Amino acid sequence: MQYIYLLLCLGNMLIMSPMATRQPLDKPNIIVMFADDMGYGDLSSYGHPSQEFGAIDVMGSEGIRFTHWYSASSLCTPSRAALLTGRLPYRSGVLGTADRRVYVAYGNGGLPREEITIAEALKDLGYSTGMVGKWHLGTNRFHFQDGYHLPTHHGFDYVATILPYTNVWECDSERHQTSALRRKCFLYYNTTIVQQPSKLENLTDTLVQDSKAFIYNNVDKPFFLYLAFSHTHVNLVTSARHTGSSRRGIYGDSVNEIAWAVDEILQTLKSEGISENTLVFFISDNGPQIELCEEAGSTGMLKGMKASTWEGGIRVPAIAWWPGTISAGQVNQEVLSTMDIFPTAIALAGGVPPQDRILDGKNIKSVLLNNDPSPHEILYFYCNDRLAAVRYGPFKVHFITHAIPTDEFMQNFSCRDGGFPTKNYFHCFYCESECVTEHNPPLVYNVEKDPGEKFPLLPYQQEEVLDEVMRAVSNHKANFKVTQQSSDFCTRNVNPCCNPPYCFC
Repeated sequence: MQYIYLLLCLGNMLIMSPMATRQPLDKPNIIVMFADDMGYGDLSSYGHPSQEFGAIDVMGSEGIRFTHWYSASSLCTPSRAALLTGRLPYRSGVLGTADRRVYVAYGNGGLPREEITIAEALKDLGYSTGMVGKWHLGTNRFHFQDGYHLPTHHGFDYVATILPYTNVWECDSERHQTSALRRKCFLYYNTTIVQQPSKLENLTDTLVQDSKAFIYNNVDKPFFLYLAFSHTHVNLVTSARHTGSSRRGIYGDSVNEIAWAVDEILQTLKSEGISENTLVFFISDNGPQIELCEEAGSTGMLKGMKASTWEGGIRVPAIAWWPGTISAGQVNQEVLSTMDIFPTAIALAGGVPPQDRILDGKNIKSVLLNNDPSPHEILYFYCNDRLAAVRYGPFKVHFITHAIPTDEFMQNFSCRDGGFPTKNYFHCFYCESECVTEHNPPLVYNVEKDPGEKFPLLPYQQEEVLDEVMRAVSNHKANFKVTQQSSDFCTRNVNPCCNPPYCFC
């Protein structure tokens, strides 16, 4: 009788096991881990000489490390809109204004509800959806507590600790100022402010715990988790366990803390027996703000920085991990985009992308599984509504470029004391400015031979390439339909506040 009971228990365990009921390619779990302002050259496996080799590098060695992966934008808000919608930010109505390229705490703009996010698409296909971390796609629309733009309205069932806005210099109460600015520094849990001003020392630990809770609650069903870190955006604050952990200094500490968090998530998948059912991406949203000296990331050999469409602003580290399905140890040099995750996730879930709108991302399932060529012929990069550059085969074509600060300028202006930043600024930020140069004919580089964009090609020798690019651009613009932009007016009435007028909790 005891043997029969044991057999029945084992049978029930097998029936309840997700591995027994779902094959790896049958609605796999999908996790996107999004770093903030991490540069192409910030990881050991991407060539940084003093950054510690960590779990992100191990993840790359166990999966695919991409070397020509592009963000759709060089700034936080539009790059996140592109990830979640699979569409160029300009197309999805997230295009900024003349004096603001990202959403701010006192603005009423946000991701238009007409847009379909990965979460909404996968939810319709039977997925549980969760989000923790940095949102930066809008908070309030009409008043300080309406939460109109928060992730709960964009398909996420589980929303735990989030930064609706972002982590900023003004939230630093130790290195650069004596107290955090309450109007800019706050944390939400779901739709409620739980901390104002925010204290970020243990934020990464909290995001990990929230992510684990979501995973534990969904081991027996397909899920999508969007984990958006606040690192390595300034201000740089880490928990005690990671403070001083890097020979590289405070920025390296932040990278090490992200690596620890990535390891915690991957180990949770393994311990729950669902790692072979889970595709995990690690990607940065855009390049680093190099003006911040020792508190900035590295573009490696790439030119430029955050807010520009030079390679250093838009080419980012990206890794895909899926034990048993993606072969380990791959380095992929195909031209791919963060926007590709949207249609790829839908395809893996067994669905069909929305047919009522144009997607700019492509399904790269065959790239991941079979090492097939990229489906992209051309990628477009905008500065707000202004076409700034394209990647076409091995060529990068610039229609406008942003000025880059010289090392000498930064040493004299903001990095005087051994690299300690004394100012938080962008050398060239806006899309219409004296520091922005328009190129006619366009600048052309072969970024396979010259990834640092040091040696422009002579236009008269690239007439065929430029003709092909201009035809593609003409067709692109002729078929360009834009979602109506969410209004983005600056008004203190929408600035989040937990208990007016004090905004302290």
